[in-house]
Amino acid sequence: MMYVPGYITQEEEAVLPFFNSHDEALKWFKNKYSKNFILTGTEIIDEQNCHIYYLILDRELYEAGQNELMTKGIITDAIKYMGSYQEIQVFDDGSIHIAH
Repeated sequence: MMYVPGYITQEEEAVLPFFNSHDEALKWFKNKYSKNFILTGTEIIDEQNCHIYYLILDRELYEAGQNELMTKGIITDAIKYMGSYQEIQVFDDGSIHIAH
């Protein structure tokens, strides 16, 4: 994947703080990334909630893709769209997983 400004690398992930809860992690990410850290869904994984967030890396490209999906039902350049955000999973126990 092409790294764009704001993308969290594996090296950066390795030095993130330890979080004791989802709320603690959410507060840290919201403080650091503000409106570019958005909740997109929640699912159960290993008997706990997994909150799925997107770290928006390119707001204009992300919103254009979202608009295209809503109006046409398809994103014509899905690869480009997928590069506009990075998925971050935050579990109830504070553990995180960042898509690379």
